[in-house]
Amino acid sequence: MVSHAYIHIPFCSHKCDFCDFAAFAGVDHLTDEYEQVVLKEIDDRLKALREKRGELGQERMRSVFFGGGTPGLVEPKVLGSMLEKLHGYIKPAADCEITIETTPHAITREKLEQWKNLGINRISVGVESFLDDELRAMGRDHYRQEAFHGLELACQSGVEVVGLDLMYGLPTQSVDSFAKSLACAVEFAARFKNLQHISAYGLHLADNSPLYSRFPRGAEAYPADNIYVQMFELLVETLERAGFEHYEVSNFARPGRESRHNLAYWKNAEYLAFGVSAHRYLDGVRSSNWRSLKRYMRDWLGDETVDVIDSDTRLREAIMLGLRLRRGIDLEAFEKEHGFDLSSKFKNEIEKFAAAGLMELREGRLFLTRKGVPVSNSVISAFF
Repeated sequence: MVSHAYIHIPFCSHKCDFCDFAAFAGVDHLTDEYEQVVLKEIDDRLKALREKRGELGQERMRSVFFGGGTPGLVEPKVLGSMLEKLHGYIKPAADCEITIETTPHAITREKLEQWKNLGINRISVGVESFLDDELRAMGRDHYRQEAFHGLELACQSGVEVVGLDLMYGLPTQSVDSFAKSLACAVEFAARFKNLQHISAYGLHLADNSPLYSRFPRGAEAYPADNIYVQMFELLVETLERAGFEHYEVSNFARPGRESRHNLAYWKNAEYLAFGVSAHRYLDGVRSSNWRSLKRYMRDWLGDETVDVIDSDTRLREAIMLGLRLRRGIDLEAFEKEHGFDLSSKFKNEIEKFAAAGLMELREGRLFLTRKGVPVSNSVISAFF
């Protein structure tokens, strides 16, 4: 069943120095044309899917996610036309989760009202840091006061769930400075009960990242590995103490307020995707649209990548995605679905990581410990 959709909105006011997504500044004049192309893509792909699978009327959309880029920058009517087109094929469930990503300085009272009228019930605000020197260091184009103002507007709007994103491992960042950003986030959550989700990502830079021009790879400005781990431990302790559950490597939520859309990714569910560089997973195939904006707008059904997921790859993905979740993998359900006894086949690896305090097998579930999360990539790679 197809019940999740991602729509990529690539427009930005500024391309951040750490960003490796298909995000483009200075091309706002293409917004109307891009809107029409995405509408055509939704039409073409869903007509083809309907022909392949039969009537889609029995399906229900459980989540729609507008990512970017900065979807909060475009006129809300653009998002509305895309939702209307999508829901013309697959009706939304009564509790459909509709999320928009935005920078804090793109938020206005008028937009918030329009977003709510469209059915948008989750806002994810890219704060990254509450300290001006760190924002400048990573190349963001907003300031501390804009972050406060945008978040307050979002929380005061009555939108059901507001979330914010933070980053750590930043150039010039210290454990103490990260603690200040965390304190701001917790203070907001105490003031506004609808601030119910916090994501915190460790900085990871692509090889050609512009940030390296100012802070070269290996520069002393980046926190050392032991400091990075201290930041992570502080993150978990601070947010759990504030009542947030650590439900995925980089994500925390009030009980019951996890991101349904992102959980669909981590549970290997099928999902639709539209827009430049958007990645989808349907019928055992992962594919992505052209990353070049011009090429996508000429050839919206063209695929830049196509990967047929065979049983072995699906097994590996299930391990990788399952271990990202803090609940880990239900071994009995895993064996029933994949015909693979994980605890037996990887007995030596599990025992090794358990002895090192990085992994635990308890009550039929295999999961990373808090100590194992900061080195999760290394641990998970051992299962490949």
